[in-house]
Amino acid sequence: MRDAPRLRQEEDEPQREEFVSTGFHLTRELESVEEETESRSPQDGSLNVVFAGTVMHYACYEFVCELLKCVLYQRQQLPMPYDEMVVFQNQQLATTQLEEGAVMESITSSGDTMWQHCQRTLQDLDEVLGQLEELFSLSYVPRVLFVLGRSGILPTEMYEINMEALVLKGCDKSLRTSDCLRQVFRTLFSEDFFSDVKPMRLMGTTVMALAHRDCGVGWFKPKVDFRLPTKVNRKVIALASGGCVSGQRKPDARDTDDYIWFQTPIAAAMSLQNQTSPHKSGPLRNFLNVSHLGFAN
Repeated sequence: MRDAPRLRQEEDEPQREEFVSTGFHLTRELESVEEETESRSPQDGSLNVVFAGTVMHYACYEFVCELLKCVLYQRQQLPMPYDEMVVFQNQQLATTQLEEGAVMESITSSGDTMWQHCQRTLQDLDEVLGQLEELFSLSYVPRVLFVLGRSGILPTEMYEINMEALVLKGCDKSLRTSDCLRQVFRTLFSEDFFSDVKPMRLMGTTVMALAHRDCGVGWFKPKVDFRLPTKVNRKVIALASGGCVSGQRKPDARDTDDYIWFQTPIAAAMSLQNQTSPHKSGPLRNFLNVSHLGFAN
């Protein structure tokens, strides 16, 4: 189990001279939007976050990683925020090492302890995050879905992270990823993004990512015929680069047939599936207070 991932040092990113738009289409609407504009469309449950410049290539993975952890906690699929779970497990492991005999006996004798649930859940979630990182290194990934429910065809809820309108560049001219993440979560908090959702029982959460069919990823399952379900509570978090970015070039016409959906073979939070929901998530501020993002008003 790896510790809560920290943002990769921006100085380590290789410099790139050419802008690359991550979108299949970059609309005029996004080109004319003012800097640092965020808005929500109540009709379709979408939230738009527009950054005042380009972002680093690796930032897309960081956005998905942190938003997945946030959604899982806010939708009662984790007993506590991810970073808090990591601290809790590390404390348990430290106690086990200090008092190995007695503590190990008490842990192994109670099969449904919170410690065991957290440990299994963290293992599954860390595997998903690690495999997502590899996928982002192999292919351009414009869209990611968090599918809550047993079936991808008829899920209970679905959250889409849409990054088609982001503009990527090297670290020399891009916004800091940590600043972009703070803007994303500040917008989620100010717009009360999860206010209209109902309490949810524990269930599996599957992650799906749109990537090139020949990217070479082996862990994910290709879903060539997958189509977004129409009758589902779907919320969209759309990330974009706004303003007039000097040197920006128009995106190439991409063959969308070359991009297919890939699905994780395991579901995050499955270890808690048959248990009573361990918490009723508080305000988004609670998640941000314990997160390593260091959110502040």
